[in-house]
Amino acid sequence: MPFPLQDQEAQLTPVEELRQQIAEIKAAQATLDRNGTQYIVMMGDVAFKFVMQEKIATQASAVAAQWATRFTESDAKMIARAIKNAKGETAQAMPLAAALNMALAKKNLSLQRLEQAISVIQWLPAVRCDSASE
Repeated sequence: MPFPLQDQEAQLTPVEELRQQIAEIKAAQATLDRNGTQYIVMMGDVAFKFVMQEKIATQASAVAAQWATRFTESDAKMIARAIKNAKGETAQAMPLAAALNMALAKKNLSLQRLEQAISVIQWLPAVRCDSASE
């Protein structure tokens, strides 16, 4: 039997899903260390969550910025230097606040575009399918 939250998430419209993601990012921003000492490891737009064993990152998976593992600046830079993609590009240590701002801006833009597209569709004239006229 699926968890109620999973069932609820499956029923979200794209607009509701974007609004939920925006709310999650804003909640993460509200919990930020005000000294700006939290960093995450990113490659392009992709943030990473790490499995840590004895203070060593042993496994990484791509996640949204608000779910990424948080490090001090020096630790994030050290881990980032060790991660390269197939093109040989190295990951970057990024302040969590900046990553969240970037993610929030992208989600807001996506939501705005989606809402505009919906608005245009709603204003389009209704198409009648009249099979008798053929």
